[in-house]
Amino acid sequence: MKKVLITTGGTGGHIYPALSVGKKLKDKGIDVVFVGSSTRMEKDIVPSEGYKFKGIDVYPFNNFKKIFTNIKSIFQGIKIVREENPEIIIGFGNYISIPTLIAGFLLKKKIYLQEQNSDLGLANKLFYKLAKKCFLAFDATYEEIAIKDQHKFLVTGNPLREDIYNMDKTKERERLKIGKDEKVLLITGGSLGAKSINEAVIKHLKDIYKEKNLRVYWATGDKNFNEINEKLEDQQIKVSDIIKPYFNNMINIMAAADLVVCRAGASTVSELIQLEKPAILIPYNSIKVGQYKVGQILAENEAALMYNDSKANEALEKSLELIKDDEELKRMSKKAKSLKKSNSAERIVECLDIWRN
Repeated sequence: MKKVLITTGGTGGHIYPALSVGKKLKDKGIDVVFVGSSTRMEKDIVPSEGYKFKGIDVYPFNNFKKIFTNIKSIFQGIKIVREENPEIIIGFGNYISIPTLIAGFLLKKKIYLQEQNSDLGLANKLFYKLAKKCFLAFDATYEEIAIKDQHKFLVTGNPLREDIYNMDKTKERERLKIGKDEKVLLITGGSLGAKSINEAVIKHLKDIYKEKNLRVYWATGDKNFNEINEKLEDQQIKVSDIIKPYFNNMINIMAAADLVVCRAGASTVSELIQLEKPAILIPYNSIKVGQYKVGQILAENEAALMYNDSKANEALEKSLELIKDDEELKRMSKKAKSLKKSNSAERIVECLDIWRN
C-alpha cells in the first residue's frame, strides 16, 4: 500500500485542512500517517479521527532556550521518515512541520506544501523551492511570489470538511426549524470568543430583541460565557439555547444564516466563500495573525464589510441594518460565489505524484 506522511499542527486552522486531505487519500486506499507536536492539540485530534500519529518535541525556532530540543526534533523527524518510508510528504505550514520537511529533503522524498493564509508562512517560505508544488488558498498570495517561481504554485482554495460542499441553505433552515420569514444572524468570535464582539452584542442586545422575525445565534467563546451570562442576568435577559459558548453544529448554522458577523481567520473566510455568505468581518487586530489581509479578499470583492476591532459597535449596528436589506444581501452572496473554488482536498490529491506505478 502506498503511503503519505502529513505534517501539521499547532492550531485547528492547520490541522483540519490536513485532515480533509488525509480523508481523501484514505478513501483512495492510501495509508496516511500524521506527524505533529507531542504537546499540541493535534496529538488528540488526529488519533480521534482514526489516523496513526507520531509526535515530535518541537518549539518555535525563535525560542533560543529550545535550540537543542529543536535540533533533536530534526533527528526525530529523520527517524520517523525512515521508519514510515512514505512516497510523499505534505506540509501544512507552522513551525511544527519544519523538522519533518527537513527530514524529507535529506532523505530525498517528494515534498508538497499547502498554505491556508493569504501570506506564505515561515515553513512554506523556507521549503517551497524544494517542493514539487505548493497549494494556495487564495489568489492574492501570488503577489509575494517571484514570477520565476510561480509555476510551483497552484490556487486550490482551502481544504474544507466534506459535508460543506453539499450543504443547502433551505434544508439547514428546515433542520433548525427556522420560519420562512425569519432572518438569521450568526455572531461568533471563534471557539475562544472575541471580547470586542461580545461587548458590542451585549450593548445591542435589547435592540436585537426588539427586532421581529430575527433569530440570532451568538457564540460567546468558552472563557467568556459565564461572565456574559451574569451580565445578561443583571439586564434581566435570559440566556437561550441560541446563546452558547460554541455551537457544535456551527457550519450548519452558518449555512442557514442570512448574515455572519465574525473574525477573518483563513478557514472561516474559506467557509464563507463556499457557503456564499454575506459577512461583516472584524479581524483580530494582531498583524502576526494576518486576518486583516485575508478579510480584504472578501471586502475588496464586495462580499463582506470589514471593521477594525475598535469599531465592533459600529459593525453590530450595521449588521442589524444590513440584514433587512434583501437586495444587498443577494448581491454580496453573488460576489462571494464568484470567489469559489472546486473541492480543494480533491484537487490537491489529484495533483500528487503518487498515482503512477
